[in-house]
Amino acid sequence: MSNIVNTYIARQPIFNASIKVFAYELLFRNGTEQNNAVIVDEDSASAQVMMTVFGDMSLQEVVGEHKAFINFTEGLLLRENRPFFPKKQVIVEVLENVTVTPKLMSTLGALKKEGFVIALDDYVFNPELEPLEAYADIIKIDILKIGPKKMLEHIGKLKAKGILLLAEKVETREQFDFCKRIGFDYFQGYFFAKPKIIKGQCLPANKLTVLSLLANVYNCDVDINILSRIIGQDVSLTQKLLKLASAEGVLVSPISSIHDAVVRFGLNRLKSWVGLLILSRVDDKPTELLKTSLVRAKFCELVGKKVGGISQESYFVVGLFSTLDAVMDSCLEDLLVDIQFDDAIKQALLENKGALGEALSAVQSMERARVDFKHPGDLSASDLSSIYLEAIGFSESVDLGA
Repeated sequence: MSNIVNTYIARQPIFNASIKVFAYELLFRNGTEQNNAVIVDEDSASAQVMMTVFGDMSLQEVVGEHKAFINFTEGLLLRENRPFFPKKQVIVEVLENVTVTPKLMSTLGALKKEGFVIALDDYVFNPELEPLEAYADIIKIDILKIGPKKMLEHIGKLKAKGILLLAEKVETREQFDFCKRIGFDYFQGYFFAKPKIIKGQCLPANKLTVLSLLANVYNCDVDINILSRIIGQDVSLTQKLLKLASAEGVLVSPISSIHDAVVRFGLNRLKSWVGLLILSRVDDKPTELLKTSLVRAKFCELVGKKVGGISQESYFVVGLFSTLDAVMDSCLEDLLVDIQFDDAIKQALLENKGALGEALSAVQSMERARVDFKHPGDLSASDLSSIYLEAIGFSESVDLGA
């Protein structure tokens, strides 16, 4: 079983004009050594914050009854799945480096329609960002970046639109008094408090289990029973899902099973959750490796559907687990010792033997643009090309956050 690992986030309070806590901004942290973060990938950092708060800890534990500002990158905003987090407490903070496009504005409109509060981060009064004001409930202004003169020019216009204003980077009493006097509603900065690191612990989900769940949740013939079984095989995934499903306010009745939790959670929200799990927990592996796993899994499954004789699920497993050594940074033969696969699957993975091995050899050969391989069953080159293209299409449809 995986070892318990430490997780970290930071929270910085946001105050109202009476210097009472209104909300907390939740921030990515690598550890407790220093009060800042080394962020290599913004999508992954935001995903890790959400997974830590909603899965490893709990929103109640981190912010109590207060609101929670969470940074959303453009990549996360454009994901089409339904958000799984509570709209009553989470404020969607749109980062300043987004590109204003019709799709982004449509996304923000949908979030507002669903009841989410939208905040714009580090707003600099750039005319290109002005269309976003129509969706903003709160605008955060870095007062160290925007001087008093420019603030006075724009604040009246924003207030007239009913937008609430948040002054960030407030470092002195004088700055607080000035911002309060000219109409700011909320305040954040070192004058009040520095970010505080919160440490938690979690049992990591198995990478291949998460990948298998991701592939199945996007399957056009998705089976809730299969999804429930995959989640039930991993203690960490089960705990996280049950916690999320239970956080939906007052439940009509208690959750009776993992299957019950999956049904209540819903397919679209499950897609969103699993996609963020991939981003937050498998971010040390290149996306192309994960896509290769999905292509091979789907290719082998489709071959199995044509050839028959062995379950399509076995074909799928062979394709998916063929990259296990690269994903887990360990010898495949050693890894399979702890997995109770039947001999046909093990022989296919280790020696490319049997019908399952033929399917795997075929997709591996096609990846290398080779034509000198044995065709599974009586499938023609044209059949295999069509299957390979369909498998690639499937992998592209799965949201890996790239």
